[in-house]
This record gives sequence, structure tokens and C-alpha cells, in this order.
Amino acid sequence: MVLFVLLTTIIMAGCVQDSEQPAQETDITTPENTDEVTAEDDEDEMDITNNVDETLSKDHEVLIEDFKFKPTKLQISVGDTVTWINMDSAAHTATSNDEEFDSGSLSKGESFSFTFAEVGTFDYICTFHPYMEGKIITEA
Repeated sequence: MVLFVLLTTIIMAGCVQDSEQPAQETDITTPENTDEVTAEDDEDEMDITNNVDETLSKDHEVLIEDFKFKPTKLQISVGDTVTWINMDSAAHTATSNDEEFDSGSLSKGESFSFTFAEVGTFDYICTFHPYMEGKIITEA
């Protein structure tokens, strides 16, 4: 019985290892095809990665939760967009002290976006709850 369990375990382990290997590794290709495909794949992969990084770096979120802006301080680049999302049951605003932006009243689940076009420091509050403070720092 012990021998049967041991043999079954060994066979199953061999099956698992085979199924985890990508199918491409078992394909037979000539050296010319392998070099050609690898170079194209690497180039395409780099382009996709670069495009994704550029896209992700331009959008930022600030959650309004537990009567706080999260994060309280956010450092971004000029041209980036910040979206405030109200997660609280109470209404809130995201209003800059210099009147650069004002979300108006945001109910739970509502959001407001603003694209920062200038270098600077933008302090903001919730006008309903002025103790709620945040800061956006934009750099070139």
C-alpha cells in the first residue's frame, strides 16, 4: 500500500511539472526563427510597458474617507489629473484655498477630477468640514 501511494505521488508530481511548462518551450524552431521572434517580442513588450507606465503616471486618486483626504499630500507632474472620490456617507468638497478648483458638493460615490497645468503647491479643504485639509504639489 505504501509503495502504491509513493508511486502515485511520483507520477502526479511528474504530471504537474509537465503541465506548468509553457507550450512554446516544447516547440522546435530553428535558431534563426528563435532570434527573430525573441527580438520582436522583447521590443513589443517594451513598447507596451512604456505606454502603460506613461498612462498610469498621469492619473491619481484621492479618497475622501473617514473625514480625511487620503493621501493628505500628493506629489504629481504638471499635466497630471487628480480625481477625488467621496467614500463617506456625508457630503464633502475638494476646494483649493486659491480658488483654482472646486468640486462642489460630492455625495457618497461621486467624484471630481482636475488636471493641474501649472507648477505649484495647491492647498485645499472640504468647505463643509474645514479641518479636512490636503495638498497637491505639482512639478515640471
